Amino acid sequence: MIGGSGILDVDGMSSLRQAIEERCNNDDVAVMLDLVAVTEVDPATVAGLAEVAGFCRDKGISLTLTAGSDFLRVLNDAGYNEELLPLS
Repeated sequence: MIGGSGILDVDGMSSLRQAIEERCNNDDVAVMLDLVAVTEVDPATVAGLAEVAGFCRDKGISLTLTAGSDFLRVLNDAGYNEELLPLS
């Protein structure tokens, strides 16, 4: 499980992506992002989340995202859905 809190901006997304890619180098891995404690998300990071989801999908790695209602609203407003980012 990889988590985050506070504001998820471009710099935070870069760190998050690096952590996910490192985790994906292991065998038999599934990635769960716990972003419930994220209080604000920069809309520019939404595309980065979709890219990370695609990276995991291309490697055959399961990725799920748990987030609060404000975070999910930003994702929905940006046009992303559960196909692109599996939500739990």
